[in-house]
Amino acid sequence: MEGMLKRKLEGEVEIREGAADAFHDFFANRPHHIPTVKDDFIHACDLHEGDYGTQGSTIEWTYTVDGKKKKIKQILELIDEKNKVMKFNCIGGDLMEDYDTVLVTFQVIPVTEGTCKVVWTFEYVKKKPGIPEPSGEMDSLLELAKHIDDHHHSK
Repeated sequence: MEGMLKRKLEGEVEIREGAADAFHDFFANRPHHIPTVKDDFIHACDLHEGDYGTQGSTIEWTYTVDGKKKKIKQILELIDEKNKVMKFNCIGGDLMEDYDTVLVTFQVIPVTEGTCKVVWTFEYVKKKPGIPEPSGEMDSLLELAKHIDDHHHSK
């Protein structure tokens, strides 16, 4: 049954090359600053264990999707500065009411001179059939990437 409930959702958005490092840096080293970029989505980022930007650190996010205020607690499983990859394992919060596991990964990938793409991937196992896909979270994260791009280029 688990194989039937195991899913993968992927989304990507193009950003300007100059924002690639800024995007990765926001999530790696300054996630608590993200609410200043898009406070109608991300309201807070609280460090529970470890240090920002270190594997094994635990962060709790407060955010709004589809008009509902939610929380998610994550452990930073992987941070790869060279390839601009981060992977988070969700261990608590609202998403975990519907899913047994949720692994969230993003990577910033050069596309052409002047552009990059941010690829978000959710790998998850639904607790039961009929649970909706986390498409609201995906759409909001893709929109956040564009806001970080705009924020970076407005300075």
